[in-house]
Amino acid sequence: MWQPITDRKQIQRAMAGYPCWLEMDLDNLRFNLANIRSRVGVEVMPVVKNNAYGHGLVPVTRCLYDEGVRWFLVAKLYEADVIRQQFPKSKVLCMDTLFGDPAYDLVVSRGISQAVFTLDMAQRLNDTAQRHNTRASVFIKVDTGLRRVGVHHETAPDFIEAVCKLPHIKLEGLFSSFMQHPDEDQNMLLRFNEVASEVERRGIKVPLRSMASTNAIFHQPEAWLDIVRPAMCLYGVHPFPNDRNVDLPLKQVLELKCRIEFVKDIQAGDSVTYFGTFVAEHPMRIGTMHVGFFDAIPRELVNKLQVKIEDRYCPGVGTIALNHSLLDLTGTTVGIGDTVTVISRDGENNLYAVATAAGWMVYSVMNHLNSWLPRLYLENGEPTALLDPVKFGSL
Repeated sequence: MWQPITDRKQIQRAMAGYPCWLEMDLDNLRFNLANIRSRVGVEVMPVVKNNAYGHGLVPVTRCLYDEGVRWFLVAKLYEADVIRQQFPKSKVLCMDTLFGDPAYDLVVSRGISQAVFTLDMAQRLNDTAQRHNTRASVFIKVDTGLRRVGVHHETAPDFIEAVCKLPHIKLEGLFSSFMQHPDEDQNMLLRFNEVASEVERRGIKVPLRSMASTNAIFHQPEAWLDIVRPAMCLYGVHPFPNDRNVDLPLKQVLELKCRIEFVKDIQAGDSVTYFGTFVAEHPMRIGTMHVGFFDAIPRELVNKLQVKIEDRYCPGVGTIALNHSLLDLTGTTVGIGDTVTVISRDGENNLYAVATAAGWMVYSVMNHLNSWLPRLYLENGEPTALLDPVKFGSL
């Protein structure tokens, strides 16, 4: 599921058979990266966890790598492994928990930089690296107040010193995560800086210090330090209303498109979908899309969905089923097989608008994108790559 198809004829042939798919504009991804870099003026470590927030791990990483990015952050070891195999000169920080010798062997043999916050993990990495006749690369996670994982900031200097004395450990940096609470975040940054200062006072060089992800990139310049970790903003999303007031132009990368599966006429008084949640007040023309909450459309969009058809929006009607959604095509000439845009890059049904209408966080919509959906990649408006997890036939 990781390797894209790049042959134009194969892409065209495959696209002709899809009922729904995601389209990723790589030019928008580059636009966002360039503006983030310009804003922060320090190194960037894109967050490409969860299959690059549903955008496709390898194509997104390749695009960013070609733009000079060398550090990437993931939450799962299998994603770190894919990146290191595909991009041997890249560096990847893995936040996954390691259990069992095979996981430790994989981290060390692949040259993955591992998040560390216990002495047991550090010792096992050291011992594994000794067996491989190399050094294990680590980022030490400091708990500055989020209280999720990490070595507590008060004991962190002693912990870091102990880890750095292990002969087969290489310290790449220190990192922590904000609470995204303005008052608390200031205290957390202060604690983190105190840890880094104390460690360096003890003669330990800290190559990279990192605190800032998307929220801090928007609102906390003092937290940019040596390297930032953009996630939502990299994909062109302002997660919250006050983020839109920040001088950081972004372009949404993805769209969700599908083809009309069926069209029918209904009369006044007819209900549609489960539970009779929509009853026609007049004769209507209804279209069915083979896309539902299995794919990414929140169930809460009952009678709230907006679907873009060329330059107009058609309202959804009735419930969002697992695999189906309906919309009002009255007054249009749209027919079976025609393409509509369920989530647009801009307008009344962009990611933020869809999430808001459903009462979801936009983060949740992005991270519920069906991994089985084909993903088409565009550059200069033209298809250049296709991820097809199923690959029906030989293409």
